Amino acid sequence: MLELEFFKHFLLSRRAGSLIRTIAWLSIVSVAIGVTALIVVLSVMNGFHQSIQNRLLAAEPHLVIGLDKLPYYIPTALGRPVSDYLQTEKAELDLIERQDVVIRTAEGVFSGAEARGLDRSAVLRLISSVEEANRGEKTSAFAMPPADELSNSIGPGELMMGAELARSLGIFEGDRITVIAPEALLLPPGEAPKFERLVVKRLLTTNVADLDNKLFLYSRGQSLLGLGSSASRRIDIEAWMPNPDAAEKIKGEILKIDKSYDANRVQTWGDRNSALFHALRLEIVSIGLFLSLSTLIAGFSIVTVLLILITQKRKEIGLLMSMGLSRSRTRALFTRLGLLLSSVGILSGAVIGVTLCLVIDSLDTSILPDFYYDTSIPAKVNPLFVSGVVGLALGLAFLASYIPARRITDLEPADALMSRYRIREVRL
Repeated sequence: MLELEFFKHFLLSRRAGSLIRTIAWLSIVSVAIGVTALIVVLSVMNGFHQSIQNRLLAAEPHLVIGLDKLPYYIPTALGRPVSDYLQTEKAELDLIERQDVVIRTAEGVFSGAEARGLDRSAVLRLISSVEEANRGEKTSAFAMPPADELSNSIGPGELMMGAELARSLGIFEGDRITVIAPEALLLPPGEAPKFERLVVKRLLTTNVADLDNKLFLYSRGQSLLGLGSSASRRIDIEAWMPNPDAAEKIKGEILKIDKSYDANRVQTWGDRNSALFHALRLEIVSIGLFLSLSTLIAGFSIVTVLLILITQKRKEIGLLMSMGLSRSRTRALFTRLGLLLSSVGILSGAVIGVTLCLVIDSLDTSILPDFYYDTSIPAKVNPLFVSGVVGLALGLAFLASYIPARRITDLEPADALMSRYRIREVRL
């Protein structure tokens, strides 16, 4: 192909001249580095995003359905059509009690929290899922813990607390705390509020700060009975599905089946953590935008190479056009030449970037401090994302090649040939 001959002899060979050859190699290297950085950084960001999502789904129910009153039978509370639909989706249902509480430690430190009352089976499932997520294994909402961990269930007068919440209060396992209903703060002076003392049996770490700051679990029907009928007390049904990504579809089907439900009463895990995921997506988009701009700036060197090449090779271009090569074919030739130059850097950067991501993901890279969501550096390669990066880079490379190639349409073959002869006459 003619563009390959131009590429070898007019860009990278000694005949091209040191200036064009140097700029051509710099263009290839800079584009390769830009594409590599874009793939590696965004793959690491996607890995962190996936890691946070897995840890979140280990402790957060996939679907929460709010109820008006305490039911005696879950299918009756949901309604038979909704209950039958959830059974076809193989969802595990738990009856959960929620209420806002005020925590007071023995040292007089206060803090607020949302207490969740769970059954024994729900507690065991939660602990198993959280521990599997912390080990980096595939989480399973239905896996039961080993026999030696069955003592992790919560008894009367006991609770489990998130590690970050406990750290803010300065308490440890075995400490006693006093739990007060929020409306007790509005009582007149001298009137004693209702309270209950609980023992912190275990501190639970999900490695998601937003969860660990508010995690407060107790045994439903066995603890916090002394608070009476708190105004913030509510009953929910939590559903755990085999595929958490199907929660949004299931929510839409529930709203269609039973018109009495609204979007506020039925919430998915994405709805309850929308602010967190919006911040993560915004971070990925902003970083990707800045890295794309740096790759675009590196691609401008292709324009420089082609402009210098067209300027220095006017005679050769004029000879080709006088021999029958049309202006449109000449323009297409130099456009393909710029694309070829860019493709070497783009494909090299894609291969290097994917290789680095696979190496990073396969090695034990637990080098980050503990205050990060994950001490390791995950790098999840998405083939569609890599294809998008390569396609976008090729599109920008086409524009960077086509713009200088348009100058050929202003070039007359006779003028290109005569310009060289006039220069020689002046020198003589």
